[in-house]
Amino acid sequence: MAEIEMPGDEVERLGGLLRRVVELIDTRPSGFTVEDVGPPLARSGTNFDDVWKDGRVQVKRNSKDLKDACEAIVKAFDDFDRQMGDSLKPDGARPGR
Repeated sequence: MAEIEMPGDEVERLGGLLRRVVELIDTRPSGFTVEDVGPPLARSGTNFDDVWKDGRVQVKRNSKDLKDACEAIVKAFDDFDRQMGDSLKPDGARPGR
């Protein structure tokens, strides 16, 4: 019988990391004042953040799609594994039934 090896833990971890990216992508840096970094650096940071908005939206959308795919992959393999285990039991009966 062919053996299918699925790195479930890694895929599940990737989904969690992508979930965190989606949560954090809209946050803005904080904790400094213009006096701390100087007007040119503060202005450059603000300009970068303004220009990055469209890229942020796209990265957020793609990260969410990848996160959803990771969750679907893990669920599909779990379901398949459970079905294969059930098929090995007499009459396909599940324990506790």
